[in-house]
Amino acid sequence: MVTLFSIVSFLLSLLGFSDNQLNDPQAKKLLDDVSKTYKSYASIKADFTLVSYNPQQKKTENQKGTVYLKGEKYKLLMGKQEIICDKKSVWTYLKDINEVQINDYEANKEDITPSTMFTIYQNDFNYMMNGSDVVDNVNCAVVDLMPKDKSKPFFKVRICIDKSHKFIKRMKVFDKNGNTYTYTVTAFNSKAGLDDNFFKFDADKHPEVHIEDLRL
Repeated sequence: MVTLFSIVSFLLSLLGFSDNQLNDPQAKKLLDDVSKTYKSYASIKADFTLVSYNPQQKKTENQKGTVYLKGEKYKLLMGKQEIICDKKSVWTYLKDINEVQINDYEANKEDITPSTMFTIYQNDFNYMMNGSDVVDNVNCAVVDLMPKDKSKPFFKVRICIDKSHKFIKRMKVFDKNGNTYTYTVTAFNSKAGLDDNFFKFDADKHPEVHIEDLRL
């Protein structure tokens, strides 16, 4: 399954978090409030920017994208690629070569995918408050998430939560190679009204598309 997010820079042991800082009640209450907010939405459309930084090459890349969500179903539009998932199959459409690859959907709660972009904190992470920040003139509380499974390619995810509306405004992922991936929500629609057919690839709308069906 194609994951949307790769992930940032030092080992967790270097961070020096003490036990009483992890999973503190203030962070738990805030995350519970965010969870309640997202559960109230039938479907979501969100525009976002992605800034990727490679410190070894001192290279920064900027991209824009849109993600549509309905439960675990999602559609991601970014650059020349579309990824669509109906919770049974995943279609990866490559616009430049007019080809779509179809794979079986494999649920993995510990992967960072479009469907977990706004609910990643609900999975197997330790968490702690890390102050506050202002993102696009929005006052945010900052929570750091550390995966309990140390074999993951990332060691930390930092989320900035809109204090007023209790939704995630920014997510920054840190991988063990030193790279960072920062996703910032620029527009958010919690009343997108998406039906289930929206989360299927429609070959009729893509004349002469080459279909590579890799499902078992």
